[in-house]
Amino acid sequence: MPERKKSRVYLLPFMLFLLLSLLFVAAGFYLINDERQSRISKATSLASQLKNSLELFSAERRQAMISLMQTWPAFSPNEIDWFNVQAVSLMNIQHGYTSLSVTDRSGKIRWMTIPEGQGAEATGFAKPERKESPLRLPSLHLSDDFQSMLVRSQTSGHYFLVYARAISTQEPELGYLVATFDVSEILDAMVGELVGPQFNFMIRDIDAHLLEAGDFADDGSIVETGNIAFLGRNWSLQIQSRPARFDAGWLLGAAGVLMSLLVSWIFHKQLKGAVRLSVSQKRYQIASEAGLDALMIYQPASGGFVLLEANTVSYELFPSLKNRQLPHTLHYLMAFLGHPELTTAAKEVSDSGVPYETYVKVDTDATAAGWLKIQMVKAGETLALTMRDVSERFRAQIDLKKSEERYRRLLDNMQRHFVYTRTPDHRFVFVSAGLSVITGLSADEFCEQSASLTYRVPDNIHAVTDAIAKGVKPEPYLVHYQGKDGEIFVIEFTDTPVCDDNGKLIAVEGIARDVTKEQALQEEVVFQASHDQLTGLVNRYAFDNELHVLLESVKRGEQTGVMCFIDMDRFKLVNDSCGHPAGDRLLKEVAGIFARHLTENELLARIGGDEFCIIFSNQTLKAVTVKLDEIIRAVSEYRFIYEDRLFYVGASIGVISIDQNSGSAAELIQAADNACYQAKYQGRNRYVVHQPDGCGSGLNKESSVLHALQRAIQHGLFELHSQSIVPMHKEEQALEHYEILLRLPDGNGGLISPALFIPLAERHGLMNQVDGWVVDRTLSVLEAHPAHLERLGKVAINLSGLTLGDPSRLAGIVDRVMRSIVPAHKICFEITETAAVTNINAARHFIETLRSKGCLFALDDFGAGMSSFTYLKNLEVDFVKIDGSFVKNMARDSIDHETVKAISAIAQSMGKKTIAEFVTDQATCDALRELNVDYGQGFALGKPLPLMNRLHTRDNVNLLRA
Repeated sequence: MPERKKSRVYLLPFMLFLLLSLLFVAAGFYLINDERQSRISKATSLASQLKNSLELFSAERRQAMISLMQTWPAFSPNEIDWFNVQAVSLMNIQHGYTSLSVTDRSGKIRWMTIPEGQGAEATGFAKPERKESPLRLPSLHLSDDFQSMLVRSQTSGHYFLVYARAISTQEPELGYLVATFDVSEILDAMVGELVGPQFNFMIRDIDAHLLEAGDFADDGSIVETGNIAFLGRNWSLQIQSRPARFDAGWLLGAAGVLMSLLVSWIFHKQLKGAVRLSVSQKRYQIASEAGLDALMIYQPASGGFVLLEANTVSYELFPSLKNRQLPHTLHYLMAFLGHPELTTAAKEVSDSGVPYETYVKVDTDATAAGWLKIQMVKAGETLALTMRDVSERFRAQIDLKKSEERYRRLLDNMQRHFVYTRTPDHRFVFVSAGLSVITGLSADEFCEQSASLTYRVPDNIHAVTDAIAKGVKPEPYLVHYQGKDGEIFVIEFTDTPVCDDNGKLIAVEGIARDVTKEQALQEEVVFQASHDQLTGLVNRYAFDNELHVLLESVKRGEQTGVMCFIDMDRFKLVNDSCGHPAGDRLLKEVAGIFARHLTENELLARIGGDEFCIIFSNQTLKAVTVKLDEIIRAVSEYRFIYEDRLFYVGASIGVISIDQNSGSAAELIQAADNACYQAKYQGRNRYVVHQPDGCGSGLNKESSVLHALQRAIQHGLFELHSQSIVPMHKEEQALEHYEILLRLPDGNGGLISPALFIPLAERHGLMNQVDGWVVDRTLSVLEAHPAHLERLGKVAINLSGLTLGDPSRLAGIVDRVMRSIVPAHKICFEITETAAVTNINAARHFIETLRSKGCLFALDDFGAGMSSFTYLKNLEVDFVKIDGSFVKNMARDSIDHETVKAISAIAQSMGKKTIAEFVTDQATCDALRELNVDYGQGFALGKPLPLMNRLHTRDNVNLLRA
């Protein structure tokens, strides 16, 4: 054997071994790295989920505690009971708390609520050493920020988190709200839901290991996540997906090396045997045996063809050729294959010399071939016949055809998707059956009518077509189509340009999907973001945008407009007495009233709790006021009934014109808001037009009134006036009885109406100071006039709802009454029905305390609010003042007359005296006497006048008629 051939026998197998080994080892390393990256990806995803879950848990508990503190009752007879109910409700809604506590300002726990079935030891607080030792928290400081402390239980070994904050920094006496959480138990539950046994993990709080499991493998697959904000703490998380017991990469590498060695050894043996063949044998094998075709040489004989010789492939393809007892003629072979007609073809080849080629299917079991390629060529005096087994090729073609059919069925069955092909000029030439499911149109109909069915194309369609023309794949885009029944479909196209070898566009293919539902959902989300969920009206955000757009248009001189600010009257009474569901229903019904009086071009929005705004574009102020009159009339006639309660509501409206001189949107809203409050001060349920030129007293503006009010409180600048309360039956004429009225000087010699400054004082929490000044000043004036004091029967002093709920103010009034020489039975305090009902417990305590000192009480404005005689029965008052809204028209309105009659009869049956307000004429006086009302008050009986004039006037008879 030549040395050169001998070296190849060993070198080639060795190189094959190296090549295959390197291939398998590289594949093994790839699998190892891919498996590590997969574990890192799993750990990263799980870490993100766990972080989100912890931060969501934290945010929900924090917000719940803030909500609890924001709704903390300012005045409650037993705030601990309230807190316990709220805490139990919160624990039922949100799990994870081990306790909710309220402490005093020093940190001593006043009350602790723990979940049902849990002992106090599970809260995380250490028990006091002695029973008499109060349970205290770690040092707390007054702040609007939460304080968070991590402690470890010495008994259970669990970590507990103490989360606390001052209930109100303005009212430190309310103390702190404290929640405790069993961190170990929370993490066990949350991690147990997300993390399986195939992960190692550790959660730390600085140096504290809160929870850990498994041993980390130092293979670069540990994922660490920091800055996990959990109830004021900053946690970190390490997590690792555990590697598999057997590494597929190493197994593949080892198995590959062994397989490479085996293949190389076999190759070496084969190569060694081949080299040993002689050159002549090798040439013969190449010529005769190396091909895949069966080669048979036939010699013409007796009108037919007889086999002369055949190669090995022929004997393998037709084993019957080895049987010498069978005829080896061409006719026999063709009949054996089932195609005797090929004998005739062979004769034609032999005669003409023209080659012949065909494919035939074989249905005999005598050969393994299913399909044969047959070629016949004349070779001298003989006929050369070659046959090749092409069964695999034909089977592949059949399989390809079946695969194409399956692919087409898959395309036809795609839900909400379809495949398409377009020409370079963007005409559809093919769409799959999925289109018919989406639009109801057949593929042919769509291809022919796609242009006419197009409803809307994207704004950047030219940029899309330009990109496709350049062979660049564009971003997905949306096209709106209109179906047979007019329904709009939104289709998202993902185009892929198809170009030839020269870069010329020859087609556009892609996958389209139906995004109609997604688009509808997106539009719904946009609607919800710009509309109030309760009423369906435009919300504050969208209203501000519309107002800015209108202002810009007005500045350009393109439009004009009018804006209205509406605040509901008596809404708070409904909300406080019947609850938020009743308030919500009232808002929806009132919104409906407004909407019925507006057109589509007029924008109605709800911008706050009971506040609405309207924009009238391109309308005059006169036209708008006509509509406002209709709206106010409709609201006035509306009665809100909830369960067995009847409420009267109103709408105070501030109106402002929008022109080129208008300020910013915020200034417009503020101006309209001021006009709205002026409408309230003038008697509610009306509108006031903002005057941009500032005409009228400057004190009509809220800020000016507030400034005058604060100066009056600080320097005692109020003035006391009075109005007589006259017996309706002359035989009852006795000592003087009048009500103290408060007036505020404007600094220019005039007076500011109580309808302006009293609501402002209530909004800013100043009424308790005003009430204290009125009580002290009234008693001081009476004490300085003992002669008048002898003629005095009763002096009525009004108290606000804020004073009723102020224990310190009650103590001050009691002390002032006890120190005064004015007999207590001559002092009558008036409280409104609304204030009494809203603060029923505080009102009852206030009344009982002062009545025990000898003072009297009157329930003012009875019938204007709840109209519930149950409250009248439960309140120990001496007088019932019938609201003037029923009295002033009772002589002309039968319903008002019957209402006054019912109130008077029931009050008298309870042993209470009745006083009618707003007695404006003699007919009303006569009607009241017929109903046996005890007292009257109004311009027909006596106008208000300064208290000092009353003290210095001796002619009381004339005074009463002054």
